[in-house]
Amino acid sequence: MGVKFANNTLPVLAAILFLSGCAVNMEPIGDADLAAAAKNDMALIKSSVPPVMGPLTLSEAIARALKYNLANRVKIMESALATKNFDLAKLDMMPLFKADGGYSARTSKNATNSRDYRTDIESNSYSYSDDPQHWDGNLRFSFNVLDFGVSYLQAKQEADRAVIAMHARTKSMARLIQEVRTSFWRVVLLERVSPAVDELLARADQSMSDLETARTEGLRPPLAVLEDKRALIEIIQQLETMQQSIGAARIDLASLINAPSEEKLQLKVSSDFPPLPQTQPDFDQLELYALVHSSDYTDEIYNLRIARNESRKAIARLFPSLEGFGSFNADTNHFLANRSWYEAGARVSWNLFNLLRVGDINETNDARRNMTVARRMAANMAVITTVHVSWQEYVNANARLSQAKKIDEIDKEISHLTDESVATDAATGMERVRSEIRALRSAVARVLAYSDAQDAYGRFLFSLGLVPDVTSSLNAPEDVLAAVIKKSLDKWEGGDLPVIENIGTVPDFIDEK
Repeated sequence: MGVKFANNTLPVLAAILFLSGCAVNMEPIGDADLAAAAKNDMALIKSSVPPVMGPLTLSEAIARALKYNLANRVKIMESALATKNFDLAKLDMMPLFKADGGYSARTSKNATNSRDYRTDIESNSYSYSDDPQHWDGNLRFSFNVLDFGVSYLQAKQEADRAVIAMHARTKSMARLIQEVRTSFWRVVLLERVSPAVDELLARADQSMSDLETARTEGLRPPLAVLEDKRALIEIIQQLETMQQSIGAARIDLASLINAPSEEKLQLKVSSDFPPLPQTQPDFDQLELYALVHSSDYTDEIYNLRIARNESRKAIARLFPSLEGFGSFNADTNHFLANRSWYEAGARVSWNLFNLLRVGDINETNDARRNMTVARRMAANMAVITTVHVSWQEYVNANARLSQAKKIDEIDKEISHLTDESVATDAATGMERVRSEIRALRSAVARVLAYSDAQDAYGRFLFSLGLVPDVTSSLNAPEDVLAAVIKKSLDKWEGGDLPVIENIGTVPDFIDEK
């Protein structure tokens, strides 16, 4: 017996499906649920990062940042995803091995009659050769030569994209190292002057109270008191700005190494102002090293190879498609003499209109190649320019540091002489505060100038693409990773910069026309 439906059943079912599709509405997530998700994520972040134990050196701070900085983790995940995409692309080259099956049912038999070819007389009897309900299925193995070729080229492109993603991860690590270096020295040096800022701020507040007392008791002329109060407020404002910059630097460093922002980090260095390299390096060697290790330039070379394979894919699709196949088939239709059978064959197909696209494809391929070549040349020049500019900025920062050091020494001497004058009543307490704030401002300017010099040298190293080789140490304990980083930093800060020792031949895809 066949499965029977009412005449209006199918239209009703179609209408229900259509209306159910139209019934989907926007469902914004409530603030309470978003807050719960955010709180859960915050708990996950805290639980996945160990607390800071003891004072941190620069290399230890960098090691912690590389292991736990969330933005750096994203780059690592992106690199891993690109590698997985490459693995999936390789699987696309496999032949197709497909299992197919199904069940069909009719409300009535698939009965037909026929008309005689010679007499054109229609038969009065109906016949059918399909069961109203039956199962069928097959296992099919096929291999398309054209699809294999295109998939092979696609896999090579995904391999190059995976390398580009690895370069992006390395560049992210280099930028993170440079940012930690800048924030570390800023915090270290500003904390050196933090006690003096707090002490001087307390004295300024006391001086403000003394001025109020002098005005109330009429010990000094009101105009003189107001002028001193205005000058004192400006001093207090400067001191509070210094305090705020210290707090902001601490928060910035804590964020980079994924430590709680409210935690007061303890940092340690070998000396207050470790010397920085002064000798001008060999730029001929450094330019080549920077180009070889700059993702901005090398990625364009990989993009050129990707563009070449894209051109080959476009040309390959112009050729005929040859497919070979074999299958095992089965059907429960009892009218069949053989309900299971094997099948094999080959098929060639070719869209002849593809021949009309040859000219356009060649022009597109040429345009794509010319664009990638132009981008590579622009990246080459940009990298070299960045190397020279970053070194010049470092030289300028050293010059500013030298001037700041001289001003700091002079202001310290002025402050000392003012203290002696106050002791002999030759100067007022207000003059003493002014001289001390000037000396403190010069001291802060000096430490900030040194911090800027460290930052400038870090940018110079970044422009060269210098990154400690920590590929095999990222999963190691922090102290092991820190030791690897320290070895590289000590070498570079000592002026020992790497060079390219071996130069190979130009890759064929760069010279091909």
